Amino acid sequence: MTDSAFFRPSPDRSRHDLRPTKAALALGVATLILAGCGGGSDSTETPTTPTPTPSALAAPENFTVGQSLSFSWTPTVAATRYELFVDPDGTGPLPESQVEPQRFSYSAAPNGGAFNGSLGTTVNVVDVINASYRLRACNASGCGAFTDAKAFDVTKGISYEFASGYAPLVNYFSAGGQLRTGMLSKDGLTLALRGVSYGANTTTLVFARSSKNQPWQQQASLRSGDYYIDQSVLSADGNTLAVRALKQIRTSTNSLVVTDAVYVYQRSGGAWSQQARLDSTSAPSACPQPCQAEIADHMALSADGNLLAVSAVVSSGATSSSAVFTYTRTGTAWAPQTSLSGEGTFIASMALSGDGRTLAVTDRDLLKTSANPLVLVFSQDGAGAWTQQERIPATLYAYSPPISGGPEYGAMVLSGDGSTLAVNTAKVSGQVACGASAADNGETQRIALYARTSGAWNLQGQAVVSTGTSRPSTLWALANDGGALIYGSTRFTRSSGTWACN
Repeated sequence: MTDSAFFRPSPDRSRHDLRPTKAALALGVATLILAGCGGGSDSTETPTTPTPTPSALAAPENFTVGQSLSFSWTPTVAATRYELFVDPDGTGPLPESQVEPQRFSYSAAPNGGAFNGSLGTTVNVVDVINASYRLRACNASGCGAFTDAKAFDVTKGISYEFASGYAPLVNYFSAGGQLRTGMLSKDGLTLALRGVSYGANTTTLVFARSSKNQPWQQQASLRSGDYYIDQSVLSADGNTLAVRALKQIRTSTNSLVVTDAVYVYQRSGGAWSQQARLDSTSAPSACPQPCQAEIADHMALSADGNLLAVSAVVSSGATSSSAVFTYTRTGTAWAPQTSLSGEGTFIASMALSGDGRTLAVTDRDLLKTSANPLVLVFSQDGAGAWTQQERIPATLYAYSPPISGGPEYGAMVLSGDGSTLAVNTAKVSGQVACGASAADNGETQRIALYARTSGAWNLQGQAVVSTGTSRPSTLWALANDGGALIYGSTRFTRSSGTWACN
């Protein structure tokens, strides 16, 4: 942990607020909404454990701590209020203390269901990344027993743990967009989050732990570029980090924010150092010459961090086209490898296999203008040469995209060996959702699952869940080995080439 002080807000004498507030963990920014509590990180008091006033009230049941620092529990009979306690460093030496009542808001779900609570006041995630919480029920007679301590687990908001290791969670929109929120290594022992500040002081914070049962320790604070960090990707082994930084250009008429460069860092002996700075001047020679390109929205690293793919926009006179630039590392030196055409003007989604030998992309023009929207699959041979392997008609559904063309197209994920491709096709009507006996009359969200055999790609199965009329936003993840997919609370597994929900 760093020596930064736990944020303590100014006193607030307002009455206890029972109104629900939206608990939020801005995973793209290492900032939490947290209540101020006595005895913060700078406290020198002897650690003590609060002793509840004797009461017959039982400890609240089913107490959980969500990844967004939200809380839920089953109502306790005869309770009129609840008290939340936080230990800012879990098993560490700092004292546990009560969250100020006026900053802990909660309410019961409709029809007498579970209570849901949230916190207020912004603090640094570095101060709560190892925190744990306990809850007790109270009434006019006093307070009852505490629940067991529940740890805050920042990894649950950005990843899912399969038997084959942690895999990033993605949403209905572009995988590159969702992965801006934070990155976790496959073994769950290295974590990268964007720092709390915007502007010139924005950093990428890197945390490490020796095992899943040990606390996180901040390992590095990396500043990249002159403006702010937009996105970072971490290799599966946790030793390579690529950071996309932006810069602001002011002219006589307006101000523009453009990509500065991609900064690549490597860890050696627990220390992080910058290894490369890649910008348009280091574009691969395959870029049409004279190459005029700007690095765009998407990045991906191979599992070992030795291959980096970035999306780009290549300009030629008044026209522009999309591309993916690849770079390779030999030892500690990075060099441009090749440029692959996205067949449009702006890459909408991109996925790279863990072995770095398969790349899938789709362009917004292929989504908007083609009768059968396409996913382009490229394959790299043993000599490092890339060729287009397949044009998959993925039947993608797209919402009205923002001007940037970025986040609201179907996300894609490749398995580690590149032989399984999951494509989120978003809203599709007339599909049979998991657990249903007939096609859904409303709308469903569908992830198409493709498999490669002898270089040919075929639709192998699909994961379908019902979304009703709501905008689909359920998080999902594909296992590194390609044999399982988690979609919200529903798990799909593959057996003998057939996918089924559990």
